[in-house]
Parts: sequence; C-alpha cells; structure tokens
Amino acid sequence: MKKIFLLAILIIASLILFLLNKNDTTLSVELSDFAVEDTASIQKVFFADKHGNSVTVSRNSDTWLVDNKFEVRPEAIEYLLKTIKDIEVKHPVSNSLHDKVIKNLASSAVKVEIFTDDLDIAYKTYYVGGEAKDLIGSFMLQENSSRAFVVYIPGFNGFLAPRYTIDGTTVASDLWRDRTIFSYNSNDIKTISVVNHEDASKSFKMHRQDMFYSFTKNNNTKIIPDSQGQEYFNLFKSVKCEGFMNDFSKKDSIFNSTPFYTVRISDTNGKIDSITAYHKEPKREDYMQENGQKLEYDVDRMYAKFNSDLVLIQFYVFDKILLRTPQFSVEK
Repeated sequence: MKKIFLLAILIIASLILFLLNKNDTTLSVELSDFAVEDTASIQKVFFADKHGNSVTVSRNSDTWLVDNKFEVRPEAIEYLLKTIKDIEVKHPVSNSLHDKVIKNLASSAVKVEIFTDDLDIAYKTYYVGGEAKDLIGSFMLQENSSRAFVVYIPGFNGFLAPRYTIDGTTVASDLWRDRTIFSYNSNDIKTISVVNHEDASKSFKMHRQDMFYSFTKNNNTKIIPDSQGQEYFNLFKSVKCEGFMNDFSKKDSIFNSTPFYTVRISDTNGKIDSITAYHKEPKREDYMQENGQKLEYDVDRMYAKFNSDLVLIQFYVFDKILLRTPQFSVEK
C-alpha cells in the first residue's frame, strides 16, 4: 500500500514539474519570438524613441508612406520587412550583463510596434537597443518581458538598428523619405532653365518646341541637334538628393543666404518644379585647395531648398545638369 501511495506521489509530482516546465518553455518561446514570417500581412510599423520622436510607416496600396505624407524610400521598406522576417535569437543576454542591458534598453531603446489586420492593436511589440559586444546583432526585448536577448540575422555581420532606419537612438521621418527630386519622362519636359546667381554668364535655358531644341545662353539662342537636347532632358529621368536635413539648426539661415544655382523645369502641362542650391561649408575647415589655400566651400556637396525642405545634394549628380562638366555635348 505504501509503495502504491509513494508511486502516486511521484507520478503527480512529475506531472506538475512537466506542466510547469511546459508553461515556462511556452512563455520563453513567446518572449523570444521576434520575427514575423508573413510580412505581406504587415500594414504599418510604428517607431518611438526616448527623445520624444515617433514615425509611422504604413502600406498604401502599392507604396508605403511615412506619417501619411511622403513616399518611403523603396530600399528602406525592403530592408525593414526583410529584417522583420529574418531576425532570430542568437542567445539570451548573460546574467552578468543583464541588468546593465535592461537599464540601457529602458533609457535608449526604440520601441517597434508591428500591425497586421488590426490597425489598433499591435501584432508584435519589441524594443531595439544597442549593438552586441561583437557587433553581430543587437540587444532586444519583447514588451511585457524582463528577459533581454541578442537578436541577429544569420549570415549578416552587423547590428540591426540601421536596418530599422534608426540613427543611433533616434528615429525621424526624414530618414525614411524617398529622395527623388526630379523624375521626368524627357518627352514631358518643355523648358529647363538654370540660373547661376553669382555669374549670369553661366546661366542658360533649354526649350523644346515640337521636336526642335533651342539653347539660350548670354542672350544668344541656337537650335541644337535633337540628340543633344534629348541627352540633356534625359538627365532628369531620376535625380535624387543625398538626404533631408530639416532638423538642421542652420536651415533658416541657409534659406536666407544668397543662392548659388536655381534649376527650374516646366512640363508640357504647365507644371513647374524647382530646386535652389546654396554653398555648403567645407566638411573640415583644414581642407585645402591644390594651391594650399583653405577651401571656401565644399567641393562635393551643396545645400538645397526643394519645396520647403532642406536637402543635401551632390555635385557628382548636378554637375551635368548645371553644365559644369565641359565634356557634355550640348555646349560643344
């Protein structure tokens, strides 16, 4: 009888331990499951940093919008969705580091909320923190969990914050925005004018009437070959800026300074687009010219006003548009 009683106790104890272990395992899996396999179901992603900034990227038919205003850079959303799908837990944070990591996550991590069918209730919420010690993966924490993990993407040697378009510990809509300035079919362009505000002799205008192209510079107008006009108009098929700088403290003073160039495009429907460029200070004050004199302005980049945005543009992109490249055929 005693043997039967002891056997029953052992069976009950084993069952209790099994159920407790099962619950712990289930909870552990839930709190370490960061990935979303079906990214096609994702409708929006909300980001919030500890500096009071927030950003929402949301699906809008075939495109994505940031804060319901601007189109998202295709590569940014592609990276995000791939990251959300591919991330895996590398290992839990060690006990020796855990408290420190949790404090850092509480003070600087970016909250990520992923929404699928229900746009009011997040399907998954977690926090993205700093990089792991070996720079492969990042510290991450599920909401309502006290256990932090190092999360990574197998085969990717780097940390994850940039793949969420997080700049350090900060999020901003400018980082997500499509950087396209001009996107024209050459046949839709009627007139392009370029004004050099420092040297009028370098200003010019190109006009298309039917299939004839005219080029005006220094009050002289000439008909140019179709191939040359088409070559120049084709430059406006895809013109991009390097990035947006609307949070830059000198934005207003830049806009109030003397412009360097203005490029204005009129299309066949009467729509007008323009961008105004301004000199930019050298990246480093000790940058020198070939003659040993300090550079007055940056030779690689300019500031520019596009609509109400401050953007950064490259001479590498705009030199041909401004006819600063002598080999361009229209002036031959």
